[in-house]
Amino acid sequence: MKKLFVLGSGIGYSLSPTIFARLFEIFGEKGEYSIVDLPFDKLRDIRNIAADADGFNVTKPFKTEIVKYLDDIKSDCGSVNTVTVKDMTGYSTDGKGFLFDLCRNFPDAEKSNVLIIGYGGAASACVSALIKSGANIAVTGRDSVKVADFAKKFGVKVYDRTFVPDGVVACTTGTYVPDVKKVGFCYDLRYFGEMLKLDCPSVGGLGMLIAQAIYSYEIFCGKEFDNDEINGLYLKIKEML
Repeated sequence: MKKLFVLGSGIGYSLSPTIFARLFEIFGEKGEYSIVDLPFDKLRDIRNIAADADGFNVTKPFKTEIVKYLDDIKSDCGSVNTVTVKDMTGYSTDGKGFLFDLCRNFPDAEKSNVLIIGYGGAASACVSALIKSGANIAVTGRDSVKVADFAKKFGVKVYDRTFVPDGVVACTTGTYVPDVKKVGFCYDLRYFGEMLKLDCPSVGGLGMLIAQAIYSYEIFCGKEFDNDEINGLYLKIKEML
């Protein structure tokens, strides 16, 4: 029986246990999936905390910080949301999950001008995925120094009036609202609480959460799904929630 959990701080609302319960149900497998809500200064104990588990997902605020406690990193975006315990290897399925759901809702978004709000682990995964897809990206946020450092790291623009976004992607738990004129779409990675709403079609991050969980499930359980299977699982889980 697989023993998994999601690691974060202030995440009692997480739907990840429900999503993985549905995945176990679909595949007729036995498994446990729990929430480990940890103060930031206790992350150093993660090896002891995870000792009896097969793997865990990582969410706010540990997606970049977790890297220093792992033995191997198979993520090219600087953040990790999936860890296999036996070898303490970190992966990121956030970018794939994000792009999957973004393109389901806004088919032309992956090659458009995208304004990213935020500069943390989730933003790193989304920007990395969008760069690979061919999008033109600018980044903004409350802390101009962190914005500049993030933009330099990924080779993208710091947002100013010369950049005309087609859409906005919010990758932060804050309430920062960018000064933009009308855009074509808004995607907020949050699926709980108040989300960013602009004068345009808007989508929350529940679909991304489902998709990245499916990709994580592949890693945890040694499975490999094709695109049709991913899509079928996505739709089935969404109906079951």
